[in-house]
Amino acid sequence: MKTSTLLIGFAAIFATACATSQTGPVADNDIGLSKTSVFDDPTPETFEYGGKGPGSNILLPQAYEGVPPQIPHKIDAFMPIKTEKNLCVNCHDKPSMVGKPKVKGVATTMPESHYNSIDGKFVRNNGRHFCTQCHVPQATVGELVGNTFKTDQ
Repeated sequence: MKTSTLLIGFAAIFATACATSQTGPVADNDIGLSKTSVFDDPTPETFEYGGKGPGSNILLPQAYEGVPPQIPHKIDAFMPIKTEKNLCVNCHDKPSMVGKPKVKGVATTMPESHYNSIDGKFVRNNGRHFCTQCHVPQATVGELVGNTFKTDQ
């Protein structure tokens, strides 16, 4: 009795699902959020990073509080960044300036979170050596996917 009731129930569900399903296959441009074929391989627009070098560009405003700031200059000459070769720290490692206001024309100091405090002195945290993991060079590019994000600023 139970088995026949279950079979009838499953048959009813299956029949309803078949009756309400689309007829035919789903088109390849209806599968994802992009309204193009999943087989297309679009080429992004080419762009240039702003500024000629360190100190030659204007900082873009941060999208929200706490976001890592963008790098306002090209970094091609500084790559690859490694623990034993990090040219970023040549300009940005200034432990004596931590917590002090930014000085115009002087490279931005790394924040306190990038240091360890040892005997009351700031020592660079080598666990934070890969700068481009959080910081990216700023460039004027269009959105890859539209969004409605608004800042409180």
